[in-house]
Amino acid sequence: MKKIVLIFSIAILLMAVNMASAQEQPKPKKDTVNIDTDAKPTFYYTAEDEAAESKGNTTTIAIIAGVVVVLAGGFFLVMKKKK
Repeated sequence: MKKIVLIFSIAILLMAVNMASAQEQPKPKKDTVNIDTDAKPTFYYTAEDEAAESKGNTTTIAIIAGVVVVLAGGFFLVMKKKK
């Protein structure tokens, strides 16, 4: 019983961390090139400048899927040994 509770608590913790990180929004940065002039600052998002970031997202998804598979396998083995 304790193992099942621990497995479920770890799975819920990982899901909560995943949801919290998925809700982060990019914050605009201030353009500091013309900081000494009277020009209005231009705000931009870093996601517009980084095209390579999309490769990182697929890696993150693959890692999360791997963790889910490992947790499901562990849960299956724990349940199989109890029978």
